[in-house]
Amino acid sequence: MAYIAKVNKRNDYAFKRIFGREDTKDILARFLTVVLGVQVEPGELSLIHTEMNPEYLADKASVLDIQVKRSGSHEKMNVEMQVADEGNVKKRILHYWGRGYTEDLREGQDYEELPRMINIVITGFDVFEWQNPSKFHSVFQVLERDEGTLFCDALEIHLIELPKIRRQPLKDDWTPDECWALYIDNMEGETMERIAEREPLIKRAMTVEDIFAKNDEERRLYELREKGRRIYESAVRKAERDGEARGEARGEARAKKQMARAMLENGTDADTVSKITGLGIEEISDLPSSENSGK
Repeated sequence: MAYIAKVNKRNDYAFKRIFGREDTKDILARFLTVVLGVQVEPGELSLIHTEMNPEYLADKASVLDIQVKRSGSHEKMNVEMQVADEGNVKKRILHYWGRGYTEDLREGQDYEELPRMINIVITGFDVFEWQNPSKFHSVFQVLERDEGTLFCDALEIHLIELPKIRRQPLKDDWTPDECWALYIDNMEGETMERIAEREPLIKRAMTVEDIFAKNDEERRLYELREKGRRIYESAVRKAERDGEARGEARGEARAKKQMARAMLENGTDADTVSKITGLGIEEISDLPSSENSGK
């Protein structure tokens, strides 16, 4: 029977559970090897901040990334799934790169001790338009404008745009990075089975995915993350509609209030809503219901 995806790998909770656990570092190491173009061994990798409080899973604004240090090369890496286009992805990537680069710097420490910081961002939307229509994996560094001299190798950003791999015609000679992008983008059927034959660690990832899908608690947290994404996207769409109807631009505050209303109506307590949206308890208690919010 042809392979059918058990979970949505673009769900960042599922992605982190498949790639970001101690017992799946072999999968992560192969993925990093393919993306970075250098051999990465599982034993080199040390995961950082592997767990997240379940109460924040409903907050789509929270970041579920994979942070890892690579021994011997003085590198830190951050792998992040970004599905929704919130219009600020480039600055957001730079912000998280900068935070990851400096967060370990202690007072009096030599800057030479700062590790090289590599961010790998997988997006469910197009970020750039490339001259090469098949280009879906791009690498960014800081270069001198006229001569192209590398300023410093401390910064490296990899961007994997899933819609671009999705638009490519099916074939039999997929490259390793195409195989991994297609797996993450939920390719199914015989094509996925052929891809797994080419990349054995993808076959192992499919096995991990199956175990994950059969775990009741993992599935509950996965669905909570999916619910958070739907609530957030619904709130943003409603904020946009309300803004257009009143001749107003979409505001982050309006989206937060729409999200808070939706969460309250889905049974989330006010304290959790406050932590997730950043709104005060009094502000939350004063929110009208969705039925009255448009009046």
